[in-house]
Amino acid sequence: MGRPLEVRGTTAQIVGLWPWAVGAGAPVIGTPLGPHLRTGAPVCFDPLNWFARAGLLSAPSLFVLGLNGFGKSSLVRRIVIGGIAQGVTPLILADVKPDYRQLVEAVGGQVIDLGHGYGRLNPLDGGALADAVLALEKAGQGERAAVMRHEWHARQASLLSALIELVRGARVADYEQTVITTALRILHTPRESGGRGFTPDQPPVIDDLVKVIVAGGEDLCLDAAADTDTAYREAIIGIRRSLRALTQGPFGRIFNGHTTTRIDLDAAAICVDVSHIPSGDKKLKAAVMIACWATGFAAIEAHNALADAGLIRQRYFQAVMDELWQVLGMGEFMVDRVDELTRLQRGIACALIMISHTIKDLDSLGASASKALGFLERARAKIFGALPAEEISRLDSRVPFTATEREMVTAWSSPAALSGDITGLGDNRPLPPGTGKFLLKIGEDRRPGIPFQLALTDIEREHLGDTNSRFLTFATQRAGAEPNTERQARS
Repeated sequence: MGRPLEVRGTTAQIVGLWPWAVGAGAPVIGTPLGPHLRTGAPVCFDPLNWFARAGLLSAPSLFVLGLNGFGKSSLVRRIVIGGIAQGVTPLILADVKPDYRQLVEAVGGQVIDLGHGYGRLNPLDGGALADAVLALEKAGQGERAAVMRHEWHARQASLLSALIELVRGARVADYEQTVITTALRILHTPRESGGRGFTPDQPPVIDDLVKVIVAGGEDLCLDAAADTDTAYREAIIGIRRSLRALTQGPFGRIFNGHTTTRIDLDAAAICVDVSHIPSGDKKLKAAVMIACWATGFAAIEAHNALADAGLIRQRYFQAVMDELWQVLGMGEFMVDRVDELTRLQRGIACALIMISHTIKDLDSLGASASKALGFLERARAKIFGALPAEEISRLDSRVPFTATEREMVTAWSSPAALSGDITGLGDNRPLPPGTGKFLLKIGEDRRPGIPFQLALTDIEREHLGDTNSRFLTFATQRAGAEPNTERQARS
């Protein structure tokens, strides 16, 4: 599509037209989202295209903020669909509600179920990283394989430490991390060299790790600074308790066993459905989410290593981190873990989309608030849905709004008019006036953003997920169950 002619002038030549109250221009690059709220022109955006093709972003990252029920999930689904159409693989690594399962099934993607009685995720399964090691060794690239093996073991130790921190609600001690690292090395050392002989295609489970730690040995005693067996056993009591918690009870049903289904990066899209985990079990859900994210990013790292070696073609990814607040609320140590993940996306050919309700979710983390707010600041693009006035004031120091934008975004959160003539039922129910309205902003100065109305197709509305789906028949059921006498009296 050809771009129209643009004419520019100085403020002396075009008096009164600058500064603009609301941004008007938008490059026609990326996924079509909908019409501009002021000009009606098409607005196109996705973080990967605006980074790689347009050069408008310094990193392919997006943060979406907005109140419940105003279309955040529909917006992100549209960006995901646009990525699939361009050959970009979306990874929804922890679909909580789920919001994306129907979409992934519709495009023939891979859906992985995790939860009680649904599936397991083994933190010690090398997955794609282990497969990459075997592929590199088979191709005669031993040096690359050795580097990837170290990456594989380091990521396993990091993930185990994160899970232990969630279980105990406190940080893992430095010597405990060293014990875990040494035990992992012993697990993967061949038997003839004094190890346990586990291989990439026959990975250990957490119970195997516990046995190695309990058995001890010279290296493990050195890690714990223990001169006697008694001192060593006292030093590992804490880590044994934490690992026991991971292998028993609710955690054990998901983490203590071999992975049911590995991530397949050749799929058109990937969704890990964690909605089967009870919503009240926040600690377990947070543990599964961080494990899924770690596994997904490890798979991307493995793919990039094989692409660098010339064994496969380079592919590009979109990682969606929805309901971010559920993990961040677990404590400062979890903020640090997510912080590590959010710094990686530019170097691994992956766009990152983070979603939360309000900045208050990040502001309420106490000592970790400033670090969590860094996620928002590092996101080079921000999209805001309906927000209360208090939220705009909190945001203003980090993402400056014009006066017109402030009034516009707060107006979107207003409810529909409270008239007595409400006739919509089921699918025809009235929607809040701010539904589907968003403001796209880039940069840290007070330049105007781009307001747009998300335009959904019939297929998206009817078949690709509705977070209110369980309420669709409420109004019609109530109308049908209403006594005839009441209906007659009212008419």
